[in-house]
Amino acid sequence: MSKGEAKAIREFKMLDFNGDGKLSRQEVALVPRLAGAFDDADTNHDGFVTLDEVRAFAVKYRAERDRAKAAAAGTPAKP
Repeated sequence: MSKGEAKAIREFKMLDFNGDGKLSRQEVALVPRLAGAFDDADTNHDGFVTLDEVRAFAVKYRAERDRAKAAAAGTPAKP
């Protein structure tokens, strides 16, 4: 598990105020960075983000960030 995934899981557990195992828009509204990513993370478009969706989003975000860094440095990104 990457540091980013671990952080995402910690934030998920912290924000799941009602303990139902999913995050609503209201629960993530306190963190603008997360609120802005809500639609991208909500892959099944049910209005909630589950821990599995958060993990998948963290992996996707890290890969995109790594590609951008590699492009900026002029080196090929790792697959």
